[in-house]
Amino acid sequence: MNALSSKKYKEKRLSLLMHPLRREIYQLVCETPGSYFYEIVCALETPQGTLSWHLRMLEKDGLIKSDKFGGKRLFFPKMLRSESAERAFAILKNGTAAKVFDQIVNNAGCYQTEIAEKLGIHHDTVRHHITRLAEAELIEVIRDGRTVKYFIGDLGKELIKGSLNVISERYIRFLMDKLEEGCMVPEIVNKDLHSMSLRIECPNHEDIFMKIELGPWETKTVGDEEKEENGSENNSENKNDN
Repeated sequence: MNALSSKKYKEKRLSLLMHPLRREIYQLVCETPGSYFYEIVCALETPQGTLSWHLRMLEKDGLIKSDKFGGKRLFFPKMLRSESAERAFAILKNGTAAKVFDQIVNNAGCYQTEIAEKLGIHHDTVRHHITRLAEAELIEVIRDGRTVKYFIGDLGKELIKGSLNVISERYIRFLMDKLEEGCMVPEIVNKDLHSMSLRIECPNHEDIFMKIELGPWETKTVGDEEKEENGSENNSENKNDN
């Protein structure tokens, strides 16, 4: 290998997932789709300049991509999820949108005024988020004359079931090919529908182990809310007793 080829080899090797921080960033982007810059800064406690550099390198290597949504740049792993799933996660990054979605999940057939009263927000705000949720097929709008009711949509059902957070064979082939292009020898150590562990061998370097674990979408059910309320009441009672 001549000096020029050796230099290119080293640049290519180091540009992928050899750097420990870059692996952390990639894992976080995979596991929390739609993360924006300052979320990643806080989660990894990383200087902004350092994070910006590694994100650019991951995009340059074709492992992640970014899109502007709601005034923020969101980061997604390439090939892991469909565009419709990415849009769903992006919409639900907004706390109010997530609350509106939760209300519809837990109260099938509810009305706009019901949601506004329950959440204590203006009906125009509810209408704005309902429009976005419906466009993404997270909810379904049913009209019966002058009455409009809201139900969970097809994509919303998939989200709740966890089928939007699945490690597909297509994604595995994509990632393995990318790593092999970077002069690495990846091996799947363990894999199920929602997680994958890899051992990555690279010349003149210790083996690397990496795990990607996709958790379910966390939506609050009526039962969860009651538990939280009961927990708060119990804590208050305990403080009063003391």
